[in-house]
Order: sequence, then C-alpha cells, then structure tokens
Amino acid sequence: MTKRARSMLRQMDRITRSWFLPTIGREKATFIGRLIDKRRPKRAVEIGSLIGYSAIVIAGHLPPGGRLTCIELNPYLAMIAEENLTAAGLATRTRVITGDARRVLPFLGSRFDFALIDATKEEYFEYLRALEPRLARGALVVADNTRLYRSRLKDYLAHVRRSGRYESREQGFGKDAMEVSRFLG
Repeated sequence: MTKRARSMLRQMDRITRSWFLPTIGREKATFIGRLIDKRRPKRAVEIGSLIGYSAIVIAGHLPPGGRLTCIELNPYLAMIAEENLTAAGLATRTRVITGDARRVLPFLGSRFDFALIDATKEEYFEYLRALEPRLARGALVVADNTRLYRSRLKDYLAHVRRSGRYESREQGFGKDAMEVSRFLG
C-alpha cells in the first residue's frame, strides 16, 4: 500500500471516530490486507462501500494490474467513496457503481477472485446468490459483522458453511467476526 493511501486511511480513522461511521476499522483492515497480499487477487468486488475505507484497503493491497469494483446503493456515499479513492491515489484501479448489488452484479462481465460484503445485513445471502455466477473457482468471499448480526445472517452463514460450495471459517475480532469463505465452484 502506498504512503498516500495509508495517510488517507489515518485521516479517515479520525473522521469516522468523530462521526461514528461504521467502517471496518484498523484491525479488520490489517486482516483483509494480509489476505489480499497472500492470495494476490486480480479482480475484487466490494458490496457496500460507505465512504470508501475498505475500498482503499482492498485496492491498496491488490497486485499490479488488479482492479476493484465497488457497489454502493446510496449515491451520496458512492460519490464520497469515489472522492476518497481519488485522494488516496487509487482511482485508476477502482470503479464505483451506484446501485443495488443484487441488480448490478449480474451485469458485470468480470469474474471476481475476492469479494467483501459489508452492506445491509439482511441481504447478505441475496448478495451472495447474485455474486456466485461471477466468482472464480477459489475466490475468497469475506462477510463483515457476522458475530454482531448472526441472527440476521442465518441464511448466509448456513449457505457458506453447509452448501458444499465453500470452505468457510469465522475470524473473530473481539465481539465481532468476519466469515471468510473460499468458493469451491
């Protein structure tokens, strides 16, 4: 990750604490960065961008030639995410799309080898079902807040843990967790 992107994340850390914005935060960002550094995905998608914090983490860790597609429902937040990605020096490797991921994903031509889902919790399973035809075999799918919102994510968690289409594990972060699932095809 570039110095410029790290600097932008530090600024965003201060802002999100002041405004009580629910970004993934430093600990989860470090974890995601390590996953990407290890797996070296070329095509990533983020469902739910908020102000672009996790997008900066993902895009900042992608290997040369890697691309990130961000999907954000709220047009105002999509604009802020795009501005923050530009300020972080990552505009050339990212694309921000405004819309409902369930409707946008089927029209994307790319196959993705990394995905982060961090949007409306009750819709995680629907996002995943829309995403599955676009996943490359071996793709990692990371879902945020799976411990805090476990009761809202029952269908999602049952699918990644028991469908036979994924190898999945929970990565704990204090009172919360991320579900990390490898798509088997």
